[in-house]
Amino acid sequence: MDAITLNLFPTAVHQVRTKGWDKYKGYLLDSINNQPDPSYRPRAGYYTDYGKPQPWRKKIWGEFIQPELRPFIASTQTKLQDIWAQQYIDQAGFTTHRHQPTGYSCVLYAEFDPNEHWATTLFRPFLDPNDVRNVNDCYTPKVEEGEILIFPSWMLHQATPSDSLVPRTIVAFNLEEDLSKRM
Repeated sequence: MDAITLNLFPTAVHQVRTKGWDKYKGYLLDSINNQPDPSYRPRAGYYTDYGKPQPWRKKIWGEFIQPELRPFIASTQTKLQDIWAQQYIDQAGFTTHRHQPTGYSCVLYAEFDPNEHWATTLFRPFLDPNDVRNVNDCYTPKVEEGEILIFPSWMLHQATPSDSLVPRTIVAFNLEEDLSKRM
């Protein structure tokens, strides 16, 4: 019998190990910790600057993230859509959600202790007939501080709460198709 195996619907997730995050970490954390406006902390143990001014953006995106991801951005013909920082402490997290239907969602683990925190949990986007007990329906990668996780924006994901008092800080961002590069 001649047979071939077709892997028809793979879902690529990328884990990028960056270089030099320690040079930028303090700057980002100082920007977050020194933010006096209470609207950046809508509930206990949670910080977000989504949709708000971000004094760190030019340095963190322009000097660190964008150069680190330049090959990925070029190969996928994408550009930055939006970016924000979030910090979780003591049972704070973010429920299961997805972003836009195209492009990529990304997480830079800016302040992350693998002994205290979980990385972003990703959920399988379709039923797998080979997994009849549905035991492999989610995946939480092992990440290190300074790494960037990239996954399709339509993929369900969540930030699982931890009971740690050690902050977990991320920079989340979305990459969208750069229409100016379309032929």
